[in-house]
Amino acid sequence: MKQVTGVAPSGSMGSGYNLESFKRAMAAQPDFIGQDAGSTDMGPYYHGDDKPFLPLSAYRRDLAVMLDAARAAKIPLLIGSAITNGSTQTLALMEQMVREVAKEQKHSFRLAVIDAEIDKTYLKGKVASGKVEAMGPDHDLTAKMIDSAGPIVAQMGMEPFMHALEGGADVVIAGRACDDAIFAALPVLRGFDPGLALHCGKILECAGLSAVPYDLGEPMIGRVREDHFEVEPGNAANRCTTVSVAGHSLYERSDPFLQAGPGGINDLTHAKFEQIDERRVRVTGSRFLKDNQYRVKLEGAERIGYRSIVIVGIRDAVMIRELEGVIAHARERAEQRFGTKADGINLMFRTYGKDGVMGALEPDKAFVPKEVGLVIDAVAPTQDLATAVAMFTRGVMQHADYPGILTTAGNMAYPFSPFGIPVGPAYRFNVYHLMPVANPLECFPVRFEEIR
Repeated sequence: MKQVTGVAPSGSMGSGYNLESFKRAMAAQPDFIGQDAGSTDMGPYYHGDDKPFLPLSAYRRDLAVMLDAARAAKIPLLIGSAITNGSTQTLALMEQMVREVAKEQKHSFRLAVIDAEIDKTYLKGKVASGKVEAMGPDHDLTAKMIDSAGPIVAQMGMEPFMHALEGGADVVIAGRACDDAIFAALPVLRGFDPGLALHCGKILECAGLSAVPYDLGEPMIGRVREDHFEVEPGNAANRCTTVSVAGHSLYERSDPFLQAGPGGINDLTHAKFEQIDERRVRVTGSRFLKDNQYRVKLEGAERIGYRSIVIVGIRDAVMIRELEGVIAHARERAEQRFGTKADGINLMFRTYGKDGVMGALEPDKAFVPKEVGLVIDAVAPTQDLATAVAMFTRGVMQHADYPGILTTAGNMAYPFSPFGIPVGPAYRFNVYHLMPVANPLECFPVRFEEIR
């Protein structure tokens, strides 16, 4: 049967994976190994400060296993969004890692490196043309926003990976990439339907999260065929079900049927999920709708100051009951002391156990918890000022006067000393826009090198 088989060792490079399950997956004789190595899920800090999410040693451990397995099987290894934000700097860290591991393992191969960082002068020219569209933000992209951002990356689709494979690459490491594109590239290059290939890639990109029990560190096998694809876990004790696979098809999307990506939309309106046996699921009906204009998503983050936090626990029932007023009083005192509104200081309170996750959107307003975890979060122009604001606010709250108070101290418990924790630079996404390109390779240069 004509097919392309791919293996995803885990849903996130550096998080580790089940080595026995990976060996079993490799016994399926895959045509390639694919691995996603980054995301915006970790928040804007890693884009703005241009740093990996995990220690390099964690990525290196996963790379060593994948590279050795790929070279032993003589199949391509494709890694996207290396590593975390997919910038030129983090891509260089991955390239150096590949060189070192290859030398240790005595492997020789053709390496392709695909850059995804956007030259800011080039981007300003695109903005001047008036074609760059806002995606999440409610404002157009400006030259000032571009200059204030850290590295700005574009999210590549399948085509740069396909170009690298056509050039004979045995190992491909890419900057910021659409997750499913990593796994769809080889099937589409070999003539398989892009809708099926991308949908299969969507399932593989988080590996074991599409299985029962779900586990990000469990490998997943995907087989793309002419009119369907099928997926199964690498772990013989785990299973894919129609519900687990269909459920992951809805992962990270606002529309249950349409998945937008570089160059088009994957339409799952007519997708069908069929249980083949206890462990495998077959999917049909996915189709790719090509855009008239190829566009890529841009990502960048700007520094807004420095963050310091204080974490406290509250179990005093009276204080919890009056907490909203206590926080309002602390905010007012901080304004009097520091002029927070005028001096670019942002003071936030997260009351975990009450509405720390939902905030103002919390529907259960009447719920009174037994205990609350409070995070006092201050962002200011300097680290010292941020810590001063957080610590002052803590002090006001610790000795606050509120209706029904029984004691003037001891109402807040501290899990750490020092109380004030300087977190470092704080960022927010300010570039989250769509940019038209003349072709899918326009801003993704591919460089080849022989590793010996």
